[in-house]
Amino acid sequence: MKFEPLTLSHTNKLLDFEIKNKDYFESFIAPRENAFYTKAGVEDHIQQLTNEDSNLPFVLMDNSQIIARANLKNIHKNGSAEIGYRVAQNTIGKGVGSLCVKFLIEKSKNIDIKSLLAYVLDNNKASERVLTKSDFVLNLCLPNYCYHDGQSLHAFQYVLKFSG
Repeated sequence: MKFEPLTLSHTNKLLDFEIKNKDYFESFIAPRENAFYTKAGVEDHIQQLTNEDSNLPFVLMDNSQIIARANLKNIHKNGSAEIGYRVAQNTIGKGVGSLCVKFLIEKSKNIDIKSLLAYVLDNNKASERVLTKSDFVLNLCLPNYCYHDGQSLHAFQYVLKFSG
């Protein structure tokens, strides 16, 4: 397995990853627009992510297929950033989420980020476990953050501050 910076060369593989995992992702979060699930939609998505200085998007490759996405986003000059990741359903329970978070932590330290934020909805206990195992600390709750599948969901913000 190897992390690579996301580029337009990943378009077809990213489209395949997103389509294969669409139902799984949508069981936790709101669906993407239908236009996203086209080659042009994914190309536009990649261009938006890679053209902003405040984002560093990566894909985790395994046998020439994308098995996860890992992003540093909203990178601020004050030394903070957010992380986000998506893991293929067929890799759940195999440590891929933890690998993504560990990679993002190391990448952050290399670019002088002092603290990371992560947000997780209360319907995603696996992500909460990944974050707490990676030393993120619960910082705040955003009650009734969104509605999904007829449920009101809370969002939780987790923080990891680097010493030194």
